[in-house]
Amino acid sequence: MYHPLSYVSVICLGGLMLLGTVAQAQTGHRGPDLGKIASEIGVQQSALQSCLGDRPKPGNRHERPDAGKIASCLSKAGHSSTAQAVEKALAAAAPPSRV
Repeated sequence: MYHPLSYVSVICLGGLMLLGTVAQAQTGHRGPDLGKIASEIGVQQSALQSCLGDRPKPGNRHERPDAGKIASCLSKAGHSSTAQAVEKALAAAAPPSRV
């Protein structure tokens, strides 16, 4: 016969494992800070988001955006921004490279 505390310890251990898994999932890569990028370019975040398109689904990596296409899209929307300014803002917001 098992001691009643062994059931409690198994339940507690399971709970701790679940919390660890949830915490690990929440610390994953969140993507670039669009507010920061938009601020550096001098446009509204909504304008930048519309030129970037939809975010990738979880588990899929987004290809690096083309600064020229984003600058062109922003220009068509009435914002004056250059490809160089967009590239600089994207580079500043890029996640650190993994080794």
